Amino acid sequence: MHKSPRVLCEVNTCTHWLLGNLCTAANIDILYEEEGKMAQKDAHTECKTFYKKNGITSYLGSMDNVNWGGLVSGSFREGQQITPAVVCIVESCKYWAKGNLCEAETIQVSGQNANECQDTNCKTFEEK
Repeated sequence: MHKSPRVLCEVNTCTHWLLGNLCTAANIDILYEEEGKMAQKDAHTECKTFYKKNGITSYLGSMDNVNWGGLVSGSFREGQQITPAVVCIVESCKYWAKGNLCEAETIQVSGQNANECQDTNCKTFEEK
């Protein structure tokens, strides 16, 4: 069974972001920033799961994709990582694997103060 990478997320404007650069989403999707164009650098990628914090309604809108089990166990068990399942369609990345899997041990999602998913990037991206 494939193990998803640890996710370090700096996107502090996302409803899934948690202090300590954790991601509370159950699943995240890393995509090409421009559909139909192969990524050549991390700026050509995005976290499509980004959901902008904008009051209580934004949290309600993103509740269908919360890793409740990881959130609860991560809060009470030291060393436990809240790790979302990662789907990556960026085939030009050296960490991409058949089945849209990511073989990196850890991925870093950047985009501090992002307003939309296009403002986020997978900083771990390395071109094949």
